[in-house]
Amino acid sequence: MKQKFYYNETDILPNNIRFQETIYTEMLPEAFNMNKQDADKYIFEYLDKIFGFSLDKMKNIEQAQELASDIVYQVYLSFLKKDDIINLDGYVYRIARNVYARYIHQLETGRKFESIEGMAIPFHDTYGSIDDNDVMEKLKREIGYLSKRQRLVIYMHYYDKLSVKEIALTLGISQGTVMWHLSDARTKLKEGIDMNIKEQNLAINPIKFADTGTCGSPSPMGGTETMFDNRLKENIAWACYHEPKTLEEISRTIGVPSFYVADNLEKLVDYAYIDKLDNSKNPKYRTNMLISDSRIDLDYGDWFEKATELLIEKYILQIFAEFESDPNHWGFSCDGNDTNFLKYNLVMACLMKFWLADNGENFAKFQVRRPDGGNFIAMASVNDDRSPEINLEDHPYWSCGIMTRDAHCYTLEDFRANIDKAFETISTDCRFADRNEGWQDNRNEDWESLLKFMNEGKEKLSLEEYKRLCDKGYIFEDRVQPVVFRTRVDANETISYSLKRYLDKKITIPSEITKFSKEMDEAFYTENKKRYPEHVLPVAKAVWCTNTIASPTMLPRMIEKLLEKGLLEPLNDIQRKSVFSIMCLPEYE
Repeated sequence: MKQKFYYNETDILPNNIRFQETIYTEMLPEAFNMNKQDADKYIFEYLDKIFGFSLDKMKNIEQAQELASDIVYQVYLSFLKKDDIINLDGYVYRIARNVYARYIHQLETGRKFESIEGMAIPFHDTYGSIDDNDVMEKLKREIGYLSKRQRLVIYMHYYDKLSVKEIALTLGISQGTVMWHLSDARTKLKEGIDMNIKEQNLAINPIKFADTGTCGSPSPMGGTETMFDNRLKENIAWACYHEPKTLEEISRTIGVPSFYVADNLEKLVDYAYIDKLDNSKNPKYRTNMLISDSRIDLDYGDWFEKATELLIEKYILQIFAEFESDPNHWGFSCDGNDTNFLKYNLVMACLMKFWLADNGENFAKFQVRRPDGGNFIAMASVNDDRSPEINLEDHPYWSCGIMTRDAHCYTLEDFRANIDKAFETISTDCRFADRNEGWQDNRNEDWESLLKFMNEGKEKLSLEEYKRLCDKGYIFEDRVQPVVFRTRVDANETISYSLKRYLDKKITIPSEITKFSKEMDEAFYTENKKRYPEHVLPVAKAVWCTNTIASPTMLPRMIEKLLEKGLLEPLNDIQRKSVFSIMCLPEYE
């Protein structure tokens, strides 16, 4: 459920009730603990309903959170006290209605927290020009950013009027530790108020991921976009990206109490999007993703324009001439053997030759193995609510990058045993193709179905398989539409990277282009340093600043220029659905 703020009720209530329970079950008389197992079960069943009731009444996310917290606490206490509730829904509703009535009364009459006002925090002298109520609201919010132990100590000392000795006995810690927590909490609250008043931060202007990327192999569960399913996680990752931060520092930076942040942070650490840098009681965290701030403009000058002209003049024209003079078209074929269509795909393949020269090895060094089976570099770009929505039509050179799919490619034994089913595919999306779904819609099973169609016929496909291939444009009028590249493989080879091996033999990159490419990489790396913290610069160099002459945006630039020069002709609607899709297959003797 998306809200104006960057968290939702599922981020809040389960953590909140655990916090409430920790406080009160340690302090309540023993008799209140009867039926605790049932109380725990039912309270979690009602969390969503209680939040929905609160949001419906308040129409404000912050007030709904506070009201829901009050209701949950009262309902939980009632569950612990009673074991003869007949109508559970009605019972919970009556409590919710009564708590809501008291909450509205408190809003109208003013909520009093005299015990907090008695804290030894000298904010009056420092902020004499600021209304005391405003400071008090900030003070109460800052308490939520403290660690769990310090929140407990503050609550028990200032709300429940317990002495240092009583708190120490209740929590099983020394009186000196209690006194240290009280002193440290006061200092942090003072610093937190100062930060909120004097600094702009993510609590005021939260970021959002404008785009996410997965450089490598996602798991069946998905890639980066799957993990970052709410803005709270996005802002946590951004908060500790440029410098390491503790949980408390992250919470203050994004303006969300730490008990809401903790579980999301833990998940991001578990899946290696954020590194836990030490094992102290108050560890620091640092995001290891490759996150680009799209609000910072980079000046690439005319490098792309020069690269496009150079590649066409010194590289593509010669390749086109050799390709057209070969009756076999280098082993490439398509429906009708349309040379113009084949050349579109050849441009992609020739750019891929640059890209795979160094990047594959570099990427592998930085890819992270995830608990769900993924193995990839996580990428994202950020903007904020002031930024306009991204429209692909406003970015004529967008491209999803090279995507590969395969079957029976990785071991020689598997390949030889399943040579009829082995394949590798290379594809990309850009404005010259009628698709923009990216890797999520580029399914391995679709290519498996297409190969089955080619080898065994239409009757071997299910109705669903056949319809999907037609809808995607892989089949038109029962003819295969993507380009098929057939190649012989040596006795010790599989089909994996067969197209690259073939192009390495057929094409020599001119030294003039190699020299220009290195200069372009250096210029791009210098410019990209503006966007990235020191610890991710090696990843940024591998992803964005290695073989930039063949970066994904070069494909639409090259096609655009080749069309302008009359070296390519526009594609028809059928061809646009399957262009930039090459299926590599072993050639039979």
